[in-house]
Amino acid sequence: MREDDHFVLSIPKTDGQNNQKQKTIIVLDKDTGVEQYSTLWSHGLAQFLELKYRRKLPVESLKAVFISNKAFFQRYKSCLYDLTGTLGSENSQSFLSDLYYVKFADLSTSKKKCYNQLSNKVAFEYSDWLDLITKESIKIGKKRPVLIVCENVEATDNIWNELIRNGVPPHTIEKYRSDGDNIEERFRKTPATTDPEFNKQGGLHVILNYPPENVRVEEQVFGRTARNGAVGTGQFILQVDKFVYEHMYELDQYPTDQRKLKVEELADIISEREKINRGNK
Repeated sequence: MREDDHFVLSIPKTDGQNNQKQKTIIVLDKDTGVEQYSTLWSHGLAQFLELKYRRKLPVESLKAVFISNKAFFQRYKSCLYDLTGTLGSENSQSFLSDLYYVKFADLSTSKKKCYNQLSNKVAFEYSDWLDLITKESIKIGKKRPVLIVCENVEATDNIWNELIRNGVPPHTIEKYRSDGDNIEERFRKTPATTDPEFNKQGGLHVILNYPPENVRVEEQVFGRTARNGAVGTGQFILQVDKFVYEHMYELDQYPTDQRKLKVEELADIISEREKINRGNK
């Protein structure tokens, strides 16, 4: 369990006292970045972390009346209807179908999707990964806006610092690192629009720098661009296991310069393997 990854030390929204002593451990949903204020880990983990960070111990509680999401939705039987922009993978659909006895249908969009997936990039070292994201953001950001979606708060802060270190003016960067700033929630509730001039240059560019745990999150992230008929682009920039792929593709036989070019050529293939591995977890 790592701070700024699985949880954050923060002040709950209901707490108006901005006092360091009032900060508590808040569980993060890694798929959306949402801070789950009412969630406590079980089996003593929550209390252990509170003691480790010298916070007030949470009181164990049990609600008088409760029902699981599964039991609640199953009460509707064949009367469940929902609209979503992301149906998820075939495995996810099969699971929901077996659990709630629902069927799925794809509806065409009212406007043509003008999305273009750019070549992915991969790096073996963390510093090289930061450098790739920074250079790509600066290059594309000269003509149009760039949205970088990170796995956790730690990565967000590190990329922010790297951009500043490379001369990007702080006022040109909008950083979302907490639930109040949550980018996934913000863009799901409000249509993401870009200036018409930026659309002429290719629209909003989205960089996803980690492989999400499921297809739905990936689709939601890249769905932040090319909305309502506008144009947009996206790409993965991932840090991957050096030893796995050096051995798999025998990269040790190449000189340093050629090895770098070979990795660039294999970036899309490696990215696909990372997504497949994600689906098998």
